[in-house]
Amino acid sequence: MSDTQQNTPQNAGGGEQKRSEGSKPRNNRNNRNRNRNRKPRPEGGEGREGAEKQPTAPQAENSTPAESGEKRADGDRGGRNRNNRGRNRNKDAKPANDNSTAESSNRNRNNRNQGPRKEVKAAPVDQDVQDQLEAEAALYDMDLEKNDPVEDYALPVLEKPVVGITCGDLNGIGMEVIIKTLAEEMITDFCTPVLFASSRLVSYHRNAIGMRDFNLNICDSLDDIRKDRMNLVNVWEDEVEINLGLPTDVSGAYALKSIDAAIAAAKGGKIDAIVTAPINKHNISAQVEGFSGHTGYLADALNDKVLMILSAERLNVATVTGHIPISKVASSLSQDKIEEALDLLIDSLKRDFGVIKPTIAVLGLNPHAGEWGTIGTEEQEVIAPAIAAKNGKAAIVKGPFPADGFFGQGYESKFDAVLGMYHDQVLVPFKSLSMGSGTNFTAGLSVVRTSPDHGTAMHLAGKGVADEHSFRSALFSAVQIWQKRTGYNEMLANPLKKQKAKD
Repeated sequence: MSDTQQNTPQNAGGGEQKRSEGSKPRNNRNNRNRNRNRKPRPEGGEGREGAEKQPTAPQAENSTPAESGEKRADGDRGGRNRNNRGRNRNKDAKPANDNSTAESSNRNRNNRNQGPRKEVKAAPVDQDVQDQLEAEAALYDMDLEKNDPVEDYALPVLEKPVVGITCGDLNGIGMEVIIKTLAEEMITDFCTPVLFASSRLVSYHRNAIGMRDFNLNICDSLDDIRKDRMNLVNVWEDEVEINLGLPTDVSGAYALKSIDAAIAAAKGGKIDAIVTAPINKHNISAQVEGFSGHTGYLADALNDKVLMILSAERLNVATVTGHIPISKVASSLSQDKIEEALDLLIDSLKRDFGVIKPTIAVLGLNPHAGEWGTIGTEEQEVIAPAIAAKNGKAAIVKGPFPADGFFGQGYESKFDAVLGMYHDQVLVPFKSLSMGSGTNFTAGLSVVRTSPDHGTAMHLAGKGVADEHSFRSALFSAVQIWQKRTGYNEMLANPLKKQKAKD
C-alpha cells in the first residue's frame, strides 16, 4: 500500500478521525499542523512536486468553522487553537472585590503604624544659622549695576605710547601673530611698536607663512626707532636653529633674551608698555630656577607686587594665587594675601580701567563655598574676613560666592570684576566666554604689560593659520590702559584739573 493510501482519511463524512496503525499521536509537537484552521487541500489539487502533504480532517457537514473548532477543543487537546491557550485557565477564579482589597491594604498600613501618634517638633534654629541665612540673602541681593568707565580723567594724550613687543617662543605662533598684527598700517596711528628679536627670526617666519612683503625698520638701539614705522631692535645676531612646532632649549633661551631686553627698555624709560607673545614655561624653567611665567618674572625684575587680570569687553577676572600646583592653593591662601589682591584689583580698576567705585565679587575656595563649614572652613576663617575688611567706601566687595553656579547664572554681569582663589577657577569660565578676544593684564606693574589669552599653539606653528585677534586686542588694550593710567596720574598730581574740566 502506498503512503498516500495509508494517510487517506477513513471517515470522510466527519467525526473523529481514526489513527492509522503506526501513525504518531497528533499532539506530538514535531508533527503538529501549524495552521489547523486552514481548509483541506481538494483532491487532485496542486502540491509540492514529489510528495503530497498530509491532509487534515475535514469538517463535519453543515458545521461552521467555529462549531468544528469547539468540538476539537472539547475532544482533542492536540487540535486546540494556539491563540486560545490559557485563555480560560482561571475560569473558576472569583473576581477580586475592590472594597475587600482596600480594607486589607488599610489593615496592613495600620499594622505597620501601630502605636500612638507623636507630635514631632524641630529643635530651635541656632542664631548662627539664622545669621548665615540672612547673610546669604544679602549676598544674592543683586541690586547692582556694572559701572561704565568715566572719561573725566582720561585726558587726550598727544604723544603716542612706545610699545615694546617680545617675540615669544621662537618655534611657536608668537612671531606669526605679531607679523599679522603689525602688517596693518593703522597700528602706527595709535602707538609706536618696537619688536625685540632678530631680523633673521622675522625673515624665517615671514617666509614660512607667505608674507614676504612684510617689512620692519631695523634698529641697532632704541635711539634709532621711528614713530611712524614698525620697528625691530636686534637683540641677537646669532644664527639660531628654528624647529617649528618643537619647544627646544634654544627657542626658550632666546625667548627669554627678548623679555630681558624689553624689561631693560622699560626700566630705562624707553618704552611705555610691554606686550608679550606666548612662551613655553617648561623650556625656560629648565634654565631659570623658579620660573613660572611672565607675571612672576616681570614682578621680580621690576620689584612690584602684581595681580593677574584677564580682561574682555564686559568681563574682568583676577586670581589670588598664580601658576602654582592645585595641591598648594589652600595652604597658599591667607587673609592678608586676599586683602592684598583686593587692594591691587581695586586700584587697577580705578587707575587702569576708569572705574571710580568698583563692584567686586569674590569666589569661595571649596565646593558650594564650604557649605557653612561642612566642606571646608577657608570661606569662614580666611575669605569672609578679607571681604569684610575691604568692603566700604573704596569699593563694593561681596562674597564668598559658590564658584560652580556663579558664572552659569550670569552673576558676573553685575560686577566690574570677579576675584577667584586659583587659576582655573576663573580662567576656565573666562576663556569659555571670551576666548580669542581677551587680554592678560598684569596689574601693579610700574609699566603696562598685556599679552594674548592663548599659548604657543605649537601644532599650528608655521602654517599661516594662527588667529591674531587676541594679540591685536592685547596691543590695543596696552595703549588704552596706558592712556587711562596717564590721565589718572595727572589727575592725582593736580586734583584741581578734574574740577576745572567739569566747570
